[in-house]
Amino acid sequence: MQLLTEIILLPLIGAVTITVFKGLMPKKLPGIWASSLVGISFLLSIAADVHLTHLGVHHRFVTGTLWTWISGFGPAIGARLYLDPLAGIWLLVITGIGMLIHIYSIGYMHDDPGKARYFSYLNFFIFSMLLLVLAGNLIVLLIGWALVGLASYFLIGFWYHRPSAVRAAKKAFVMNTVGDVGILLGLALLYLHYHTVGYPHLFRILSAAHPGSAFFEWTAFLLYVGAMAKSAQFPLHMWLADAMEGPTPVSALIHAATMVTAGVYLMARLYPLLRLAPNVHYLVGAIGAFTAIFAASIAIFQRDIKRVLAYSTLSQLGYMFLAIGVGGFAAGVFHFMTHAFFKALLFLAAGSVIHALGGEQDINHMGGLFKKMPWTMAAFLAGTLAISGIPPFSGYYSKEAILGQVFNSGHTLLWGVGVLTAGMTAFYMFRLFFITFLGAPRDQALYDHAHEAPRVMTIPVVILAVLAVVGGFFRGWLNRWLAPTFALYPGASHAGLESGPLFGTILTVGLAMIAIILAYWMYVKKGVAPNAGSAHGLGRQAFEAWNLDTVWAWLAVIPFKTLGDWIRPVENGILAFVNGVASVVWLWAADLRPLQTGYVRRYALSIMVGLGALLAFYLIRA
Repeated sequence: MQLLTEIILLPLIGAVTITVFKGLMPKKLPGIWASSLVGISFLLSIAADVHLTHLGVHHRFVTGTLWTWISGFGPAIGARLYLDPLAGIWLLVITGIGMLIHIYSIGYMHDDPGKARYFSYLNFFIFSMLLLVLAGNLIVLLIGWALVGLASYFLIGFWYHRPSAVRAAKKAFVMNTVGDVGILLGLALLYLHYHTVGYPHLFRILSAAHPGSAFFEWTAFLLYVGAMAKSAQFPLHMWLADAMEGPTPVSALIHAATMVTAGVYLMARLYPLLRLAPNVHYLVGAIGAFTAIFAASIAIFQRDIKRVLAYSTLSQLGYMFLAIGVGGFAAGVFHFMTHAFFKALLFLAAGSVIHALGGEQDINHMGGLFKKMPWTMAAFLAGTLAISGIPPFSGYYSKEAILGQVFNSGHTLLWGVGVLTAGMTAFYMFRLFFITFLGAPRDQALYDHAHEAPRVMTIPVVILAVLAVVGGFFRGWLNRWLAPTFALYPGASHAGLESGPLFGTILTVGLAMIAIILAYWMYVKKGVAPNAGSAHGLGRQAFEAWNLDTVWAWLAVIPFKTLGDWIRPVENGILAFVNGVASVVWLWAADLRPLQTGYVRRYALSIMVGLGALLAFYLIRA
């Protein structure tokens, strides 16, 4: 418990100390200090996971209460921590990838005047995610969940002088708050029904229950709404692409290793509950599959290098929820891990491109950068091959595990959507790669300015590139690590990783290879303009994300604004009455204020006169 407490508190210490002493720190110290504390948390996380390996396979968890704050209303609720193999995977990814992003940020934010504030926000974000993952009950998880939303608001809106960044931060905060309400209601239902929110006790109760009750369906659905918002599943996905307004390392942190996977963690953590809600369980997989192909259709037509990666994240999150929806929890977690490697790599490599081009993000102005940035190009290629599912790169193994378990579960339609999405992923990612790094420069001035990133940025990218290449070989270890955990309670129809039929693998990889060849033919051989497909027709609609922002405005924003306009006269009348009462009190106070002279003898005389009046009153009545 002491080790877990230190893992959580170290980033919080960094956030507090940088905020308090930033004016006294040398320019380089906040980045070094913040990165070092997260690095120590990473080392302690390794030690904590090693400790778990010494426990019995079927008793591999550590839990304890730091203090109790709610008691006397049934079972006590306290600040409880919980570490098992599932939390251990998230722990390593959050601190390990987080450390690399911190180090990369030292170079990326070198000239930014607000970099001390930036690193304090980064540390606070890591602290919030660690609290969420190591929570031992749903109350602590909810606190971490809310703090993650707050930290993301700070980071997305970091450049607050940009109106677009402020709008994006508010949009993310509001849409995530919708999910927070769902989690709060689901948590309340569980507590009122079982009088506990602690994981081990709650899991034992749920494992003995029988599926089909409306209570379980509603509770699981409300908790899924929270996961849907945080992990940007359709239709609560619109905030994620706008979150690109933050600095690029923030995009890597939010989109790869931390915030957007919190919903995946919640669903995997509550796997015994999903077993009891088969309708919601299937809904998770169906919406995940739709989100995957829906986001891929948008990514194909994007022109901003970061927005392509953002919609790619949406699509890959859909894969994770697809796995969870068919009971393949281990496969979903496996893809979370490999996705953290290659998506953090892609965002940081994209950040190096943006940094080299003076902040330019439009791929219409890129091209031919392989000559100027060979290290970045090689790293980006490794990430692109991984996300495209090309063997032996990491994404191949995790996608194969997901599609195999979907097929083995008998969900042929969902499997078909997953295979088609894999081909679309390969097309839009290699479209991005070819347009950015191959061909002739599209903007000679920017091309002449381009240069390889400094080593403090390149080294984290190279490390992530290696992980993107070899990450799939962790499959055996991950299976041995997670399968016993998911087999503890009835909840996963597939406790471990599985493989699908050989023809499925050949079809998926073959489709991806055809998509790569097509992208090469279009954007290298034929020289198709990056914005050619998005100028009109369905391509234009996809470029504008199928206009769902407008749909949401008509469904939610405009009706509530209209309702507010109707209510405003009533509100003004109530406020006028309240202000009138306040004015009367103010006038009375002004009349009585001269009685407050500050002389003690006058106060004593007033007390004596008052006591005398009371005594006379009672004597007269007697």
